[in-house]
Amino acid sequence: MIDKWKMAVVHLECATDSVDFNERIRQIDDLHKSLEESKISQKEFTEKISSCSRDIRYQGTAIFLKNEGKHYLLTARHVLWDELSATRELNEGIRRTQTDSRAHQYFIESSKQIALDKIFSIIFRVPSLNEIIGGKKVKAFLMNLGAGVPYLTPYTFSDQNIDLAIISLDQRNNEFTKELLESGYEPISLADISDEPTNEGSDLMAVGFPSATSLIGQQKLHPAHIQWASNYFSLPVLSFGRVSLLHKDLNFFWADMSIYPGNSGGPVIENDKLVGIVSAQAIIPIENNDEIELSARIPFGKIIKAKYIRELLVTQINKDLQFNNFNC
Repeated sequence: MIDKWKMAVVHLECATDSVDFNERIRQIDDLHKSLEESKISQKEFTEKISSCSRDIRYQGTAIFLKNEGKHYLLTARHVLWDELSATRELNEGIRRTQTDSRAHQYFIESSKQIALDKIFSIIFRVPSLNEIIGGKKVKAFLMNLGAGVPYLTPYTFSDQNIDLAIISLDQRNNEFTKELLESGYEPISLADISDEPTNEGSDLMAVGFPSATSLIGQQKLHPAHIQWASNYFSLPVLSFGRVSLLHKDLNFFWADMSIYPGNSGGPVIENDKLVGIVSAQAIIPIENNDEIELSARIPFGKIIKAKYIRELLVTQINKDLQFNNFNC
């Protein structure tokens, strides 16, 4: 059972820019000028220009899923949501429309939803230790999933309260799927999913990539290549515990188990069935005398019930059908 779930989890690394597009262009222009004036070498220019983009990375866990011959990645919504870019773009748009009150109000309402669905523009797969040992290069990545009209995108976000997301891997390009299968990853099916745990006190297992324990090392990549890959390699980590709070009217349950950053989006399993997706770690406030809000994480997991996965999958299947009909 353990091997089955270890081969079904995928380590994702999502990338975004620390500065907006205009600032990035300014930085590139300054570097070109410095190169022309011989203030920096060609090597320094290459290294610095490579660091101008995709310099912020976030990691999480996804589950490889197959249904009716199609392949998907299932994860937590917040793993894929590019909050930094969404906030930056929304604020810039609001600033530009402030002179027209009617256009300003219309933009705010329509843009808020666009911001909530903002996915990272590029998503890498962190290679496994076995791939590194075997000399296998991870070449496939997911890019520009948010391009096009919203009702045809190859991904679907739940609302923020449920915190689930699904990516259709075969809608536009199956290279990511092909590489997963060639590397030995094995997708689960809907038959492996149960709606929720059976009862409080049930034994659970989680599989994922918490950064503190799953990251085994880093590759030495050329600065230009870092923009197109993750330089880490990893192995999935197991954690065990029990259901500590379960209620029929809640869309989540609490699990007394070790959940840390990087576990988000990973499966929680009971009796070889997926019963939930890791959403968050419990946080408690820390008393201090400096009027600064401090908090500490505790090894307690907030897990979204798996019963919401099917509805999300149906939504994405319908989007894929519309996409295929549109392109016929």
